[in-house]
Amino acid sequence: METEYDILEQQAIEAAMNSNWEEAVALNKKITKLLPEEIPAFQRLGYALLQTNKLQDAAKQFKMVLKLQPNNNIAEDHLEKIEILLDKKKNRHTHASKYNSELFLDIPGKTRTISLVTLGKKEDLAGLNVGEEIILKEKRRKLEARSRNDEYIGCLPDDISKRISYFMQEGSEYRAYIKAADLSEVVIFISEVFKGKKVERYPSFPANPHVMLSDIHHLSINEDDDDNDDSDDDDPAEDEGLNDNEWEEFESRKDLSGIVQMEDEGGEDEE
Repeated sequence: METEYDILEQQAIEAAMNSNWEEAVALNKKITKLLPEEIPAFQRLGYALLQTNKLQDAAKQFKMVLKLQPNNNIAEDHLEKIEILLDKKKNRHTHASKYNSELFLDIPGKTRTISLVTLGKKEDLAGLNVGEEIILKEKRRKLEARSRNDEYIGCLPDDISKRISYFMQEGSEYRAYIKAADLSEVVIFISEVFKGKKVERYPSFPANPHVMLSDIHHLSINEDDDDNDDSDDDDPAEDEGLNDNEWEEFESRKDLSGIVQMEDEGGEDEE
């Protein structure tokens, strides 16, 4: 038989999943009054208050969590974010997507979960929300991830950056969302929306990491052949879908330094 607590807890979770943060605040407050030492309820209350940018009220709830359970990592992480936001007089982003069980649905070749590199400023990372749609922007031969407020979040790794930049130049379209974020790591989820005609036979995110580079090289060679029909270059990399043994043989004979353009310094926008 369900108790009053069970009913309130389920309602509070559903409110949060639907981004009904005011309702989530009210429901979790009822739970904390009913059970004054219920740690998950204080965590949910703090998070809901954080989503409505009531930063100081949210901090009180996370401090209560630490009082009940010292060294609680979730509370410590949120308090660090709140401190940064208050210090920089910034708010959390309020355009996160409502919970959707299919938002992070993995489709081989069409989606990829990626950890960003060369992360941005902590005050910009502190405002990120899970499910928040972000922008992919090419800059300085890198593909940057930026918030919809144009805040620099981080860069995609070089191999993926090179490939997706090329695909985007050929008319492909992608959507990207925050999948996980704290002050030291940001994970995004990228989904292919539309494939450009020239690259329609190639997966956006091949399972074989070797293909991540060889496909682009293959396409580049074809472009060179179109410009110079007299070329006698017989390159094994032109064979679509090299297997591992063929790639290793090719790799041992070929200088790959020009396939991916490397940056000496990170892509953080210092503007």
